[in-house]
Amino acid sequence: RRRLKLRPVLNTLRRAVLMKHETKIGHREALTLLVFIMSGKVFLQFPRDMASLGDGSGWIIVILTGILALVGFSFLYALIRRFPSQDIIEICQTLTGNFIGTGAGVLFFLFFLITTSLFLRKFAESFILAILPQTPISVITAVFLILLMYGVFLGIETLSRVAWLYGPYLLGTLIIILVFSLPNGSVLSLTPVLGKGPGSILKNSLTHVSMFSEILLLGLIAPLIRDKKKIFGVGFYSMGIAIIINTLVTMVVIFVFNYAGASEIIFPIFQLTRLITYGEFIQRVESIFVFLWFFAAGIELSGLFYGTVVGFAETFRIRNYRPLIIPIAVICFTISLIPPSMTDTIILNDFVLSKIYWTIPFGIPFLLWLVALIFNKKEQTTE
Repeated sequence: RRRLKLRPVLNTLRRAVLMKHETKIGHREALTLLVFIMSGKVFLQFPRDMASLGDGSGWIIVILTGILALVGFSFLYALIRRFPSQDIIEICQTLTGNFIGTGAGVLFFLFFLITTSLFLRKFAESFILAILPQTPISVITAVFLILLMYGVFLGIETLSRVAWLYGPYLLGTLIIILVFSLPNGSVLSLTPVLGKGPGSILKNSLTHVSMFSEILLLGLIAPLIRDKKKIFGVGFYSMGIAIIINTLVTMVVIFVFNYAGASEIIFPIFQLTRLITYGEFIQRVESIFVFLWFFAAGIELSGLFYGTVVGFAETFRIRNYRPLIIPIAVICFTISLIPPSMTDTIILNDFVLSKIYWTIPFGIPFLLWLVALIFNKKEQTTE
């Protein structure tokens, strides 16, 4: 009788430990989640940064950077194709051994950790400036972290399904905001088309390839995608959609405010919603934008936080990542409060670390691909 009573408990524990190997997600859900993760930055200062870098050609920088990122993604996909049942950290350990593989895994973990922490800080600061000016930054950060912890505890399957469920509605709302903002703009705001010149455009494109570095999450969740033949489409189309969204938002912001005005606005897309007025009934639509903003940031941060926790677990071969959620959340909370201000956070993330970020999601997979190609290593058996 005792065995019969303990059997459900043991089965539950077994499922929790083997969750990684049992969980499977659809390619549509994975695609939507990656789009959120690579596009959520448009709700913060991203359009402003592009306007500052390229003047009227800020949107061209986004396109060129996206093309370069697609080239970098091709090496990540080449690895996934050779080792379809392993994630990027397991592939690294297989190709280079435990010592070097663990070191690379630590770099992947630090990449997700710092990205999550700094984005969390920027989102919390933006929430304070736009909606809750009297609320301490630590309170908003802590409350939002609790939501992230709960989302990651539910697992990647739940996160991806939430992204797939809300994705079309959030994208539709964003498109409506952009379309309704167009009457406030002028084509002359997009001039000069080449901004500071072709040389400046190319230089800024090369130094900001990390703009789409979050595609690295695909390297962690690829073994969980049911249809392995759709993995390339998941990566390629998610990056393509993210490039289009980031480009359109940047273009509309410059179109409405011109590059000089856009470079002075902290959250350009929030200001776009304040300009929308049609008659006496359609006004103050920024209240609708707050929900869009919150859900998009929540899904993006949950995906990044999942990558942080799972990256640590995979590096040190911890089968059940859930006990790591709380301690890593505490680390994220601490790191997010290190920058003295919002300005310092933006400079650190977008103009300092962005120049070296690309070496982790694109540089390491390229080196691993070379090793696999030279020594002709690939997975012998697949699931």
